Amino acid sequence: MDHNFDVIIVGGRPAGASLAARLGRAGLRVLVLDKSSFPSRPAVSAPFVLPHTLALLDELDLDEAQYAADTPKLERLVLEFGSYFRAHFRFDEPVGGRQHFYAVDRARFDACLWDSLGRYPSVTALARTRVLGLLRDEGGRVCGVRASLPDHDDALEFRAGCVIGADGRHSLVAREVQAPVIEERSDLSTTLYYAHWEGVADYGDGIRDTPAQIHSSCDGFSFVLMPSADAQYMVIAQGRGDSYNALKGSPDAVYDGLLRARPQVWRRLAGARQVGELRGLKKFDNLFRQARGPGWALVGDAYHQKDSLDAQGIYDALLSAKLLADALIGSFAGERELDAALASYANAAHAALAPMFAATMDRVQREIYEAPPPFVARTLLRWVLTHERYARRFMSLVTRRREPAGFLTPPLLLGLAASGAAGRVASVFRAGGDPTDPLPGG
Repeated sequence: MDHNFDVIIVGGRPAGASLAARLGRAGLRVLVLDKSSFPSRPAVSAPFVLPHTLALLDELDLDEAQYAADTPKLERLVLEFGSYFRAHFRFDEPVGGRQHFYAVDRARFDACLWDSLGRYPSVTALARTRVLGLLRDEGGRVCGVRASLPDHDDALEFRAGCVIGADGRHSLVAREVQAPVIEERSDLSTTLYYAHWEGVADYGDGIRDTPAQIHSSCDGFSFVLMPSADAQYMVIAQGRGDSYNALKGSPDAVYDGLLRARPQVWRRLAGARQVGELRGLKKFDNLFRQARGPGWALVGDAYHQKDSLDAQGIYDALLSAKLLADALIGSFAGERELDAALASYANAAHAALAPMFAATMDRVQREIYEAPPPFVARTLLRWVLTHERYARRFMSLVTRRREPAGFLTPPLLLGLAASGAAGRVASVFRAGGDPTDPLPGG
């Protein structure tokens, strides 16, 4: 086994595997190390894969039929705002040639990415390999890793020009290099638990295709029912951290109680059954770490974490890996020194991710941490959020085709409210009802 590489990547899930694929395609000698075997579940993941994410996966020549095997294509989502109204969202404009999205099985998805590395002769991918620490040269620069491999009694040392931490929220690489947190929103932390269910009832709105259902109960909690792989649903209960902590009982009992207390959610689960264990994250961190240093860089969740409300996690991992790959390929081609290339990556990654980070934090504050007065929910919020122009703008925002700045200016907000109010009156008089009304029985 060769012990010398251009780049060593610690972590082989979306960020690490996609980075390795891009570097391997350019001919760099890459070592990828992951403590898991594949397929295996990541620590916590409730993944939407939206069209802009599918487009980045296309760049890696991955087969959608494999990573989304036995997973239904979703063409719309429905946001229920308490018992006030429903808003309908579709990708009316194709992104990367697609108007659909998935709630993928992460074990299957990650295995597809990992297995794809076999296409690149210059990439060595070692599973069930635990990184024990980093190596440094005389000047303190990171120059490799020490790792424990299966079927080896002694730890082995591997050296490289650059070591990448793609090892998730609790990154060993980030700890070893003492990467500081440079930006954080600890005031908006949420708690999330999820499980898979079988036998979930249809949404029941008379439309043929099955939507992803998002239910905000306007009391600090939000719920998602996502059709996923193998005829199962992923059912998520998310809420303010302090609201979750105030609930008594085991996580399973709290989760069950939250679902049963929401009629719009429980009407679909009353005849269903939970399969598999409850999993979750007691505290979502919202932060950026320092992205690089002498001989090292961070990517994916090791670098940047934010709440899952806008379903951007996998996209952010793939995008930051793409930006880092561009910097590393240029450096090894002699275009610039490695430290300058990593500095360029850090600037580019923050510029690409920070606007959506701020937008997601604003949504967490508005939709989970703040409860609107009933009058405002029934009028202004309904008129704006159910407007088809708002829906188009929002879907272009979450697919990163629209910058968050200027998403809802005061003149636009007033225009949408006035137009939405008039449209609601016309709909009621014309049809005797409104498709944005809550479903009966909720």
